[in-house]
Amino acid sequence: MIETAPFGDDSATIEKQISAHQKTHSSLQRNPEVDRARDDLVRPKTRRGFERNKMSHSRLSQLRELQNIIEDISRAIMWVNEREEEELVFDWGDKNIDNYIPKKQESYSRLMRDLEEKEKELNKLKVKADGLLTSNHPAADKIEAYMDTLQTQWSWLLQITKCIHVHLKENAAYSQFFKEANETYTKLQKEHETIRSKFTCDKNTPMENLVELLRNLEVKEKERIMENRRQVQSLVNKSKAIVRLKPRNPEDKSSSPVIVQALCDFKQDQKGILKGNEGILKDNSQRSKWLVTGPGGLDMLIPSVCLLIPPPNPLSIGLANKNEQYYEAIMGIWNQLYINIKSLISWQYCVKDINYINTLTLSMLSKMRPEEYRSIIKRLETHYQEFLRSSQGSEMFGEDDKKNIQGHFDKAQNYYDSLIIQLPTYSKDTDTFIIYFLRIDLKNCPFIQVKVWITLPVLPQERTSEYTIIRFNSFPSSRSNRLTALKGLLQSLLQAEDVIKVHEARLTEKETTSLDPNEIEHYRSTLKQMKSELDHKRDLLNSLESNLSTAIHWNSQVPDSFHKCDIDLSKYSDLVNQMIDRWRRIHGQIDNRIWDLEKHEKQVKHYQQTSTSLNQWIDNARKRQDNLQLVKLNDIQVLTDHLNQQKSLHTEIKMKKDKVEDLQKNADSCAASIKVSRCSSRPTANELQSHYIELLTRSGDYHRFLGEMLKTMEELKIRNTKIEMLEEEMRRLKDELNDRNLKNKNLEDELARLKMELGGYKDQLISMEEIKRTSVIQVNATRESLDSTQTQLQDLNDQLTRLKYQLEDEKRKRRLAEERYTSQQDEYETAVRKRQKELEELNWARIDLEKSVKDKERELERMKILLEEEAARRRTAETESSKTTILVHESQSKYTDMLREKDNLLAKIKLLEQEKNRNCRSEDELNRIKITLETELRNKQRLQDEKNNIVKELTYIKSQYELRDSQIKQLNTDRDRGDRERQSLKSQLEKLMLELRTVEERYKNRLVCSEKEVSELTLRREALEREIKRLQQRPNVLTRQTQTDDKGTNIDPSKLVFDGVRRKVTAHQLCDCGIISKHTLDLLLKGKKTVEEIAIDIQVNLKGTGIIAGITSGSHGKMPFTEAKNRNLLSRDSAILLLEAQAATGYMVDPTFNEKMPVDTACSRGIVDTDDRDTLLTAEAASTGFKDPYSGKLLSVGQACKQGRINKDLALRLLQAQEAVGGIIDPVLGVFLPKDVALDRNLIDEDMYRALNKKPACYIDPSSGAKISYSDLRKKCTVEPVSGLLLLRGPDKPLTVKGLRGEVTVDELIKSELLTDSDLQKLNAGKLTSKDIEDKLKKYLYGSTCIAGIYDEVHDRIMPFYQAMKEGLLMRGTTLELLEAQAASGFIVDPVNNLFLPVEEAAKRGLVGKEFKNKLLSAEKAVTGYTDPHTGKTISLFQAIEKELIEKGHGIRLLEAQIASGGIIDPKESHRIDVDVAYKRGYFDKEMNEILSYEGDDTKGFFDPNTQENLTYLQLKDRCITDAKTGLILLPLKDKKKIQKKETSRTNVLRKRRVVIVDPDTGLEMSVREAYHRELIDYDTFLDLSEQECEWEEITIKGSDGSNRLVIVDRKTGTQYDIQDCMERGVIEKSSLEDYRKGTLTLTQFADLITSRTSGTEMSIAASTVEDMVTCSSPTQLAPSSPTVRRRFNSISITVSPPTVFDDQSPVGAIFDTETLEKITIQEAFRRGIVDMITAQRLLEAQACTGGIINPASGDRLSLQEAVHQGIIDESMATKLKAAQKAYIGFEDVKSKRKMSAAEAVKETWLPYEAGQRFLEFQYLTGGLIEPGTGRRISVEEAIHRGWLDGQGAQKLQDTKNHQKNLTCPKTKLKISYKHAMDSCMVEESNGMKMLQASSVSTKGISSPYNVSNPGSRSGSRAGSRAGSQSGSRRGSVDYTAYSYSYASTTSSAFSNNSLS
Repeated sequence: MIETAPFGDDSATIEKQISAHQKTHSSLQRNPEVDRARDDLVRPKTRRGFERNKMSHSRLSQLRELQNIIEDISRAIMWVNEREEEELVFDWGDKNIDNYIPKKQESYSRLMRDLEEKEKELNKLKVKADGLLTSNHPAADKIEAYMDTLQTQWSWLLQITKCIHVHLKENAAYSQFFKEANETYTKLQKEHETIRSKFTCDKNTPMENLVELLRNLEVKEKERIMENRRQVQSLVNKSKAIVRLKPRNPEDKSSSPVIVQALCDFKQDQKGILKGNEGILKDNSQRSKWLVTGPGGLDMLIPSVCLLIPPPNPLSIGLANKNEQYYEAIMGIWNQLYINIKSLISWQYCVKDINYINTLTLSMLSKMRPEEYRSIIKRLETHYQEFLRSSQGSEMFGEDDKKNIQGHFDKAQNYYDSLIIQLPTYSKDTDTFIIYFLRIDLKNCPFIQVKVWITLPVLPQERTSEYTIIRFNSFPSSRSNRLTALKGLLQSLLQAEDVIKVHEARLTEKETTSLDPNEIEHYRSTLKQMKSELDHKRDLLNSLESNLSTAIHWNSQVPDSFHKCDIDLSKYSDLVNQMIDRWRRIHGQIDNRIWDLEKHEKQVKHYQQTSTSLNQWIDNARKRQDNLQLVKLNDIQVLTDHLNQQKSLHTEIKMKKDKVEDLQKNADSCAASIKVSRCSSRPTANELQSHYIELLTRSGDYHRFLGEMLKTMEELKIRNTKIEMLEEEMRRLKDELNDRNLKNKNLEDELARLKMELGGYKDQLISMEEIKRTSVIQVNATRESLDSTQTQLQDLNDQLTRLKYQLEDEKRKRRLAEERYTSQQDEYETAVRKRQKELEELNWARIDLEKSVKDKERELERMKILLEEEAARRRTAETESSKTTILVHESQSKYTDMLREKDNLLAKIKLLEQEKNRNCRSEDELNRIKITLETELRNKQRLQDEKNNIVKELTYIKSQYELRDSQIKQLNTDRDRGDRERQSLKSQLEKLMLELRTVEERYKNRLVCSEKEVSELTLRREALEREIKRLQQRPNVLTRQTQTDDKGTNIDPSKLVFDGVRRKVTAHQLCDCGIISKHTLDLLLKGKKTVEEIAIDIQVNLKGTGIIAGITSGSHGKMPFTEAKNRNLLSRDSAILLLEAQAATGYMVDPTFNEKMPVDTACSRGIVDTDDRDTLLTAEAASTGFKDPYSGKLLSVGQACKQGRINKDLALRLLQAQEAVGGIIDPVLGVFLPKDVALDRNLIDEDMYRALNKKPACYIDPSSGAKISYSDLRKKCTVEPVSGLLLLRGPDKPLTVKGLRGEVTVDELIKSELLTDSDLQKLNAGKLTSKDIEDKLKKYLYGSTCIAGIYDEVHDRIMPFYQAMKEGLLMRGTTLELLEAQAASGFIVDPVNNLFLPVEEAAKRGLVGKEFKNKLLSAEKAVTGYTDPHTGKTISLFQAIEKELIEKGHGIRLLEAQIASGGIIDPKESHRIDVDVAYKRGYFDKEMNEILSYEGDDTKGFFDPNTQENLTYLQLKDRCITDAKTGLILLPLKDKKKIQKKETSRTNVLRKRRVVIVDPDTGLEMSVREAYHRELIDYDTFLDLSEQECEWEEITIKGSDGSNRLVIVDRKTGTQYDIQDCMERGVIEKSSLEDYRKGTLTLTQFADLITSRTSGTEMSIAASTVEDMVTCSSPTQLAPSSPTVRRRFNSISITVSPPTVFDDQSPVGAIFDTETLEKITIQEAFRRGIVDMITAQRLLEAQACTGGIINPASGDRLSLQEAVHQGIIDESMATKLKAAQKAYIGFEDVKSKRKMSAAEAVKETWLPYEAGQRFLEFQYLTGGLIEPGTGRRISVEEAIHRGWLDGQGAQKLQDTKNHQKNLTCPKTKLKISYKHAMDSCMVEESNGMKMLQASSVSTKGISSPYNVSNPGSRSGSRAGSRAGSQSGSRRGSVDYTAYSYSYASTTSSAFSNNSLS
């Protein structure tokens, strides 16, 4: 019944079951039959009662475990459900969104923190549940069900947190948007009111106010409006991405269906919705769950937190559109105000001109020059035309106003014309005459004096003359004729003047023309008529000339006695010439005008034709556009056709852009060719252009709209298709559901049938129970014999009770200890070491205890097996119940056997007790506990029923101990953390105090300077005040100004501001730096020059001449450099340099929109990448200035470079860009200065000045990749005609093919002479494809003809090299050489699958091992290229050899492999090239070619495993075969059994061993001699390593007797050995020679065998294989003399082939038994009793913490598991050594998951101090502290630098004399340190392994306490001693029979003191 009893499903039910079972258990305990059964437990008949009692105990324990785990899981589920409920009921609507968003963000952060903490608890709970499931708990199904429920709820809560994150982000965006939108709306309202109230005007507003209003409107208000435009546009863009929150409120009713989107996956029954799917909201009346129609039309209830109502949001879009409309309204108001003000200004100008003309009189005009009064009417016409243009759309002027002003204009024009016509007549009537009296001498002649007035026209610089004509009787005729001629001349002059003035006036009246051809033709005919009229009046000129000549003639006839008019005639002659010249000019002006009109007429006709046709086309296109927009679109096909039509129309419209621009140019040319009246050409062209732009915009918008609509319809179609598919899937699932229901029904029927069968089985079980009861009655007689055991059982119970009391007492003591620990925290530093020591001892005791318990458990398991066998026999007896007597007899005999077995077990327990006593001798505090446990173990075989309880008690003790240990560790950790934080805070406080003092000093200094400056300013102010008073006392001379001074005005200098680079600069600053002169500054101050005029002159200094803005490509157009870089049109380096140049000259440029911006703005707009932001900000500081952290001043590039803020190369590059653009930028002024001025102003120094003069090539030409200066790069740019930007012409993307590691261009293949020009022509013509090129050049581009793998002839199989090595077919060195050849040829080859892989991929696939990976990656650099450490450039293998980046011999071998496998590899271009091309590119030279072509032994770097020969790679390839299937080259391995033995010797067989030293600082490989010359090693080391290098050669010589003798010779040293002689002397055996001839031994191994037995060198290296390559951190047994050399030597890497052996710093590897003269393991020495347990453990700890357990037989270092597997240590010892192994591999930090060293683990209290100090001593003595993960040795100095050790700890490590004496010498039985043990070791000559001597009897006369009565020890020690040779050398040799070892001692005296006995 107990076995079949059920388990409850919840805690309450289980509690009831526990109560019920406790009653049952008590009844079983009180049952006398059970008592007797317990007394007679070994009797078969009573066994059943005992088992029932045991099952009862187990049942009770299982119920309690189940109750605990279910309660824990239930609490976790409740916690998760509470958090889930909180989040499900939260309202994510828009109510109080501004309040709940910050609160919810805080609660979300708190929830995530709680989840992190809870996850840790759940992980512990899962471990606990997994433990119960692993132990096969009967209620495992219920535990799994609870855990599944918890896991499901936990996963669901995590899904909800993701949804919360999305809601927070979207709702925050919602809140922010509406906040910004409302603020913008308010701002627009204020702007609307401001612009309405501020800019009011009418016709009475003064002109000055109107101009001021216009300026404010154009500048300030427009900037404000444009700022609003950006904000409004941003809101419009954001509004499209705002989610909908209103519909989340159930009160919100929507007429259209609400679409919801799932934020996570959700399943309900058989229905579900996936993340991102959309559905229709049907009911959201419940806050937590919404009814949604999901995909496929299925309705389901989904938590509202999982749903989002996606954009678009009508509210956000409406609000954004409202703001946009408001902005448009404000813009309309601004436009209207602008038109009104402009029209008022032009109206006032026009009225002013009209009034002025109306005030003109003939008198005023007569005083003016012609150009003056012509300018008056011209100005009126200009202002009137301006008024007509500006008044269009103006609210200030209606049609009546316009007609009125036109009337005034016409009147004024007519009035002006009338004045012009009257002006000549007025001149005749009003001229002033000057009267000349002709005084005639009338001696003796009476006369009558008559005054005659002759009017002369007013001519320039002349006046009218008045003549007095005297009538007298006798007047000479010549004089009268002269007067007549003068009269005619004067009349002709007047007539000519009239004609000329009229024609000049007519020409002046019309100096302009219009665009009307009729008017042009009319005016041309008028001009022709004027010309003909002028020709008709040509006679006036002739009469002028004739009258002039007549007057001159008669004047010459006048007698000399009379007055002559020579002077007057000369003046009239000049007047005549002037008249003729004016006549000719009028004639020429008419001809010019006629010619201009004819030319202009042609242009006007062409312009009108073009404008008319274009206007008609625009009207037609507009109609077509309107018709297209009227079409209704309901189908995708119709939409597609419509889109194509719209696209063609849009394309046609865009094609007309050139015509519109041409029309505009024609209009400009017409206006420029001749002055056009009322400039009608420009408005017409502008109007056409505006109509065209409107049409283009409409077309483009509609085209985009159609595209988006087509995309939307396609998405709808796809969604409909998905819905249909989902409906089909739903139908299929319904069918499957019906099928499953049917299957379930069948299964239920089957279950009912099985239940019936189970009932029958239960009945049978009841009958069996009845039979069992009968059997119990039958065996009652046998129980009587077990009465004696009852007493023992009672004693055992008493002992168990005492043990429990003792355990409780121990718990109490531990609690007291913990309380004492808490109270003694002040004495922590002294107490912690003692505690750690106690904890360590407890730890070792616990480990020993667990070991003992495990041993006893194994014994109990064996007893259990015996008991089970007895039970089987008992069951046999039950079946034969008729033979009761016989069975009883047999039972008694078996009982006797069991008693005998019990006695044996007791004896064994006694032995174990003795062993336990020895183990616990040094642990006094735990003796009582251990004795109690040993007593318990002696009786353990009779307490099997109580075993589980005892184990539980021990587990409880262990858990309590671990808990206490963890608490102590936690306290220590907290204490250390607090100390560290305190120290950190202290150091930070000290740092802050130091900074505070520094700041105080700095500000004190500044204060002192400021006070000085204030005092100086005060003195200066007082001086200025005195000067002002003195000037005021002087006479005011400024009042005496000239007329010119009155006109000048002084301007405020603060208003004379120019726009510089990123800042404003004043005129005074420009004058100070020499950009403008003092004279120019004076002109600015007096207002004679404006800022704009000067800015044009100094544009280069203010803005520069233009930076390279971007790149232009034929296929992509113009683009920024970053986009070109992303499109691979520009390299990253070149792009960064060009962007730096932009930033350094002021702004980043977006060439697409011709915008300039700072770096941050460019980064936010995506013009530059975020990764480049910091670099460009540094470059931008070249224009804005680097801020000095001490003075706060701005520094220029040169000054920053001088202070070390930036490097010189960067500074030079930025300065070169500035100089090329306009000059060096002064960041304080923001202007470009010439180089010389910058030098004078200390912006750059002399070095930088000279460097700039050299014009270095700091930039990269994108087209060629060559270095180039920035100015030369600017010259290669093209200027965009529209924007004037400088653009680089980008390269077209070249055609490429696939290479070894990347793409290779076709141009490169042509340069490499792999393709010809004809191939390129075929490629361009399409006759040749990239695939054809790749196939043709496969040898050069991809494939490799290297040796791919091994062909095993024995098994007829193909395998990779590494697999062959693992199977023992290849030696390690040979494998490495062949794999390096593959890597250097391009790829590692998988010959089985015919794959070519890089090294990394090959390592992942297991083609190469981890031990080869680093070397193969180094060899692979022959393909990818080496990096030059000086220049950073990629160089080839040959160049790396030249620069000594790789050892020459190694590099030659790789080069040979490349050439043999297809050619030299160009690492830059990623393909192979021929040798001659390699010559040209410097990848090869003749000397290297000679080296590789020489086939001597020195160049044979590869090994043939079949013949044992050294070969070149090409020779080795010749011996290979080709796989028929794959075509790969395979190296065959011959079947050695088939090879006939040859007696002839091998001649001239050569094998080498070389030593390679690697410098860790540079990674250079070098020979021993090179290392010595570079002082990396000293002379002694050089000699020792040189001895290891050998070149063994086998030769055959003839002796004196004529016989052939085999001799091996070392070609380096000349050493030779005669093989026959060595055999005769017993140096080698014949079997060794046979092994050598068979090939089992290589030549080098054979030679090492001879040398090892013929000489006792201090340093002999035995290798298992010739080619093994081992890297050691320091040379074997060498101590460099020089301290400098010693420091370098400790870090260099030496590679020796064959491998190195153990050195002086290797740990103790084995024990040497001096009695049996054999080398044994430390564990075996412990078993023999010659080494105690503690010493053995310490010796093994030293091995484990320095690299692994040493196998004395092979010298290999093994992990603990491998050592246990090989039997070197047992499992109990492995358990004790785990901490030591972690000291090597690293302790894992639980938080950071990083590996900590032993020193760090001690510091963090992860490792007890005593054990940690011991491990550190072991590591220090064997070479240095070990870095986890890498195994690299760390010096004490570096450990201090890393913070592993403090000074005290380091000093303690270095003081080896005071190291802990924690070992017992196995020979002397004295306490020694590990250092003393290492010094006392013997050293095996063959491999240098240290062996510690041990014996059972102390050499000091002290018997060993560890072999007394040890059953495993020998009966006695061997008597006598063996004498050994002693010498004063560094090493002594002791020979014990056939064993040869070396004994190492530092001095001869030390050796003699340890003589062997």
